[in-house]
Amino acid sequence: MLYQRLCSMALTSLLLLPAANLSATSLEAEIDRALQARCLDSRQTAVRILSVEDGKVIYSRNAETPLLPASIQKVLTTAAALHYLGPEYRFTTQVRYTGERQSNRITGDLVLRGGGDPFLRGEDLWNMADNLKRSGITQIEGGIIADVHLFDAYDRAPSWDEQRTQRAYDAKIGALSLNLNTISVHALPGVRVGDPLRVWLEPAPAYMQLDNQGLTMQDTKDNRGRSSFWATRQAIIPVAQNKDGVLPIEVHGRLPIGAEEQVGFINVDNPARYTAESFRYFLNKAGIQVRGATQISQQMVSSISLYQHTSVPLSMVLKELNTYSSNFIAEQILKTIAAERVQEQQPASHAQALQQIIAFLQQAGISTDGLNITDGSGLSRQNRFTAHAMTDLLRYMYPRFDVGPDFISSLRVMGARGAHSRRLKNSPARGQVRGKTGTLNGVSTLTGYVPDQQGKVYAFAFFLSNNSCGYSGADQIEDAILKAVFESNSAPANHAPVISSMLTAPTQTQAK
Repeated sequence: MLYQRLCSMALTSLLLLPAANLSATSLEAEIDRALQARCLDSRQTAVRILSVEDGKVIYSRNAETPLLPASIQKVLTTAAALHYLGPEYRFTTQVRYTGERQSNRITGDLVLRGGGDPFLRGEDLWNMADNLKRSGITQIEGGIIADVHLFDAYDRAPSWDEQRTQRAYDAKIGALSLNLNTISVHALPGVRVGDPLRVWLEPAPAYMQLDNQGLTMQDTKDNRGRSSFWATRQAIIPVAQNKDGVLPIEVHGRLPIGAEEQVGFINVDNPARYTAESFRYFLNKAGIQVRGATQISQQMVSSISLYQHTSVPLSMVLKELNTYSSNFIAEQILKTIAAERVQEQQPASHAQALQQIIAFLQQAGISTDGLNITDGSGLSRQNRFTAHAMTDLLRYMYPRFDVGPDFISSLRVMGARGAHSRRLKNSPARGQVRGKTGTLNGVSTLTGYVPDQQGKVYAFAFFLSNNSCGYSGADQIEDAILKAVFESNSAPANHAPVISSMLTAPTQTQAK
């Protein structure tokens, strides 16, 4: 701990140095100095920085070494999605039916056909239900069929560990998914000390049952630090009237009197069932009775269209993907690429999608030597990428008029106001870097774009594998390098050329 603290203090002093107006030689020396930190593994530390305008490399270390990308793998998924699907692509979720429609009644089943939408929300299901009611439908004689034929049955990337957690970041994927395939458990304290917490789900499908073991405690200064609240899924309980059983959700912990509402998130065990039963919940609220049970079909169900929900554009989904680094969204998008590129008769698979990713890199003229791409999110430790390939990808995407602006805007503005804005907050480069972070145990990565003082834009990729710096220590090393690049060259700081440079960058011909 003392060693890490001393390293942190040394790195902090580097960040607080005054502007250096660095030449190319002194810039290289500054980066070398940042990379001398003893917490780094020199053989598994890779850095590459190049000009997006002319491809000139201003710094390179171990750039050809394949290393763990962690979540900057999502940058590759983002680029491939824009390339294959386009920024205006929209996911669709369809409400269909079998049998006949007779006035306000459907004699068959209601079919909810998934289109892979990673952003389907409870309010979207409510709007679907409300629209059906407004169309005059009040009764479904059959049940609800969840049509999930678009994706294969794998609810995770094949390279992921089979042992899964209940945390939101580890959510399963599926053609029909809801609320990022997470359950929102809400809690408020009771009226008196010792009362059970007030807990509820939203949405609240009938097959989920809350087991509330949380209690209300006294609101004192000493107790505030010990307040807690969490929820866990338990094993399905067989119930005679429900062949699929009931899912207990246990709520634990304590909240002080007067505490604000708390929300806990756990992932869903069966995404298709959760979505279909939540739809039933909203249909019931809208005044539509569904008599039959819920079924899940891996085959396309022959049916007639009633209503279609369309998502926000892909460009907006990608912004959320890279801002919150959602593994779930990344894998949903990856499979959607396969769904749009393979024969419709085949359910989309990771294997098909990863073939498309490799084809995209090869088409862009980016070397795939040493790369191993096994998912879309970077959660797998089997992934390998190089700083050379990542910066080449950034340079390839930057001047593309069709998708380049959307690609760049999907990357977070580091240090700017908004979500996850702590990086670079005390640096001269605050608000001037667009980047994507990645972390796994012992791994820190960062990639994106940074300008210098003359407005010249550089693509960068940092891979700090097998490091012992801790999250903060690794961040400070990366931030010190970005600060050095941003302060390089002799022109005075002027942010306007940075913006104009990004808008008028000369078109780059595709590498052959």
